Amino acid sequence: MLVHVRFDSQVRRLAGCNRISVDVEPSATLQQIVERVAEVGTDQLRTALLDDQQSLRSSILVFLNDDLVSKEQLLVLHDGSELTLTTLISGG
Repeated sequence: MLVHVRFDSQVRRLAGCNRISVDVEPSATLQQIVERVAEVGTDQLRTALLDDQQSLRSSILVFLNDDLVSKEQLLVLHDGSELTLTTLISGG
């Protein structure tokens, strides 16, 4: 099943592109999808997405079709679903 992954903010710069599509199983978890994206992406993207334990970094926000999802949440994916990966924005 094809899932489209869009990159926003700093993640876009590290990915070197606006979006990619990855082939995943319909039952794929968020962790599995992020690992697949890191596999096909740049080294900088991999480092930004995954920590030393290869888990999704807490500084990365993930949206599924415009809805914020958590790492533990079960995803309901369809062919053509869109995930957006972005970073937390902070400042003062």
